Amino acid sequence: MKLTRRGFLTGSSRAGAGLLVARGSLGQLIAAVTGEAAEFAAPGEFKVKYFGSFSELPVGAVKARGWIEGWLGRQLEGLTGHPENLGYPYDTCMLAGKIPPPAVKHGAEWWPYEQSSYFFDGSVRLGLLLGTPAAQKIPSGLMEYVLGHSGPEKIGESSWAWPNVVAGRALMAKYTGTGDPTAAEVLRSYLLEGQPGGGRDGFLAEEALYLYGLTGDERLRDAADASYDRYFFSDSKSFSHEGKIRGSAPLREHGVTAAEQLKLLPLMYSYTGNAEALELARLAYGKVVADSLMPDGGMVSSESLGTAAFDSLHETCDITDWSWSFGYMLMASGEGSWGDRIERATFNALPGAVTKDFKQLQYFSSANQVIASNTCCTHYAMTRMSYRAAHDTECCTGNVNRAMPNYVTRMWMRSEVGLAAVLYGPSEVNTKINGQDVRITETTEYPFRDTVTLKVKLARPQEFTLHLRIPEWCEVATIRVNGKASAVHTAAGAFADLKREFRDGDVITLRLPMKVAVEKWFDDNAAVIRRGPLVYSLKIDEKRVESTQDPEAIQRVLRSNNVEGFPAVEFFPQGEWRYGLDAALVASLAKVRVKESPMKENPFLAESTPVRLTAPLRGLPGWATDWKPVLDPPPEDLKQAPKNPADLPSAAEMKSPGEVTRVTLVPYGATHLRVTTFPVVS
Repeated sequence: MKLTRRGFLTGSSRAGAGLLVARGSLGQLIAAVTGEAAEFAAPGEFKVKYFGSFSELPVGAVKARGWIEGWLGRQLEGLTGHPENLGYPYDTCMLAGKIPPPAVKHGAEWWPYEQSSYFFDGSVRLGLLLGTPAAQKIPSGLMEYVLGHSGPEKIGESSWAWPNVVAGRALMAKYTGTGDPTAAEVLRSYLLEGQPGGGRDGFLAEEALYLYGLTGDERLRDAADASYDRYFFSDSKSFSHEGKIRGSAPLREHGVTAAEQLKLLPLMYSYTGNAEALELARLAYGKVVADSLMPDGGMVSSESLGTAAFDSLHETCDITDWSWSFGYMLMASGEGSWGDRIERATFNALPGAVTKDFKQLQYFSSANQVIASNTCCTHYAMTRMSYRAAHDTECCTGNVNRAMPNYVTRMWMRSEVGLAAVLYGPSEVNTKINGQDVRITETTEYPFRDTVTLKVKLARPQEFTLHLRIPEWCEVATIRVNGKASAVHTAAGAFADLKREFRDGDVITLRLPMKVAVEKWFDDNAAVIRRGPLVYSLKIDEKRVESTQDPEAIQRVLRSNNVEGFPAVEFFPQGEWRYGLDAALVASLAKVRVKESPMKENPFLAESTPVRLTAPLRGLPGWATDWKPVLDPPPEDLKQAPKNPADLPSAAEMKSPGEVTRVTLVPYGATHLRVTTFPVVS
C-alpha cells in the first residue's frame, strides 16, 4: 500500500491514527470506515490546533452597515431575491427537489446542480447576514429540503461530487451561523460514509478540513491529505503539480478550477501546520498574480488562466472564486497583501460586472470594454458581454450572489490574541474575547474616503490585540486612540498590532491617506490611474437598450428572459473614448484633480459617485479610425462598432495624437462601458 506524504512521515507516530490512506483509493477507504456521529465544536471554535494567523468568525458575527448594507439590500431585491427571473435552473426547484432537465439539452448533467449550489451558498449567507424574513425565505426552503434528503451518497438530490462540494459551503455557513448540528452531520456523513469522486470533484478537502477542525476526527484529515498528495505530488498531469509550481512556466488551468484547487495549500497549513504547503502556496499564488492579474483585480479567465493583456477578459465566477481562495491565503499567512487583492476585486471587478441595481450581470467583463451588446463578444456565445439575468451558461448567474456576502463575512477575523480588521468598510462585529462580549462598530466611507473609525463596546475592561491591516498602497498610515496619536508601527502591506486594555467607549481612528497613483502595465505601454483601492476609468457616455427577446444565438439554450423588471441590457457608446495618457503625466500627478461630493446610498452610480477625478488625456483619433458614435443599436454585423474588448493601439495608430483634453474619470465599478488601461503616448 502506498502512503501519502504526510502519512509516510507522521502516520506511525500519530497517537491513535491507526489508518494510512492509499493514493487513488480514498473513496473506498472512507466508505469502509464508520463511527459514531461526532460531537462538534461550537461555531468558530476548534478541537485541534489551528496554525493559521487568522480564522473566520461565525457567519452573521459581522453585519454590514452603510453602503455595503445597501448593496446587500439591492442584491436581495435583485438577483438573489428573485431566482424565478434568472432562467434555468434558477426558475426550477433548484436543490429543493430533483431538477428537471432543460428545455433544450446543453452541458453536462451535473451543471444545474453546480449552478444551483452557487446560488444556495450565496442566498444562505445573505439570509444570515441580513437576518430578515424576506432574506431567509428562499434559502430556508432550499436548506430544509437538503437537510431532510441527504445521505452518504448524495446532498439533496445531487450525487455529483463537485456540485456537492459547492453546496457543502452553504452547509458550513449554516452550522457556523446557527449552530445547527444537522448541517455539520450531513457533511460528515457524506464525507465519511459516501464515495466522493476525484478530478475536479476532489475538492472535498475544504469541507473535510473544516469538519476536522470541528471534530478532531483524523479520518477527515487523512481525506484532505490524500487530496493534497494527489494534486500536488502524485498526479504529474495536475496543473498544480509541485514541479510546475516550482518551474518557470506560468500555471494554466480553467480559472475556477485553479482557484478551488490551490486553496487546499493554505488550508493544509492552517489545519495541519504543513510548512511545505504554505511554501508552495506562496509560489503558486504568486505565479498566478504575476501573470494573470488584471487592472480591476480580476484574473484572466476566459475560461482558462492566461497572461494579462489590454484586451483580456475575466469570467464573473472567477471574481468570486479567486477572492474566496485569496481569503484562505490571508488566513494562513497573516500577510496583508491578500486583503489588498480581495478589496481590489470586490471594489472594482465585481461592481463593474453587474448593473447597479444588481439585476443583471456579465458573464465576461473587461477593463477596456467600449460596447456591451448581444453581438459584441467573439469568445464563446456572443451575448456573454451584455448584462443579463440569464446567460447561455448559467454558472456566473449563481456565483455572483456569493461575492459580497463572502466579503462581509471575512471583514473581521479572530486571532489567538484578539481581533483583526482584515477588509475595510462600514460594519459591526459582535463576538467574544476571553468569554466576554465585544462589539466594535466600524464607521467609514471606505474605499471612497480614507478614515476608518472603530468604537469599542465592552461590559468591563479587557486586554487584547486589535490587528489593523495597512494596505500596500498606503505610504503613511496613522492610528489615534481616543484622540491621541498611537506609537504602534504601521508598515504598508502588514498588520499594525494595537495591544492594550480596551475600555467601553474607546475610539480608534485609522487614517489611510489615498494618493493618486499611476500604475504601468503591459511593458509600460499602458497605464492605470488609481486612488487607494479604487481604479478609475474613463466615463463614457452610453445608451442603454433593454432587450425584450433573446437573440437567435442563445434561444436554443434559454427558454426566455422576457421577465418584467429583469430584461437583458445592452450598452452602446455615445461619446469619444479614444484617449491616451501622456508619459509626462506620471511626473506631474498634480494635474489629476480629485473632486469629492457627499456619499450616496449607492456610490457606484456614475452620475453621483462620491469621488471623481479629472485628468488631461490626449486624443488618439487614429485608434479605431472607422468607429463612429453609435446612435442606435447597430445591425448584426456591427460594422460601426469597435473591437471589444478594445485592442492596444499600434504604433501607427498613435503616430498623430490629437489635442489634450481634460476628461472625467469615475470609479471602475460605476461604469458599464469603460477604458481603464490608457495607452501611453510618448
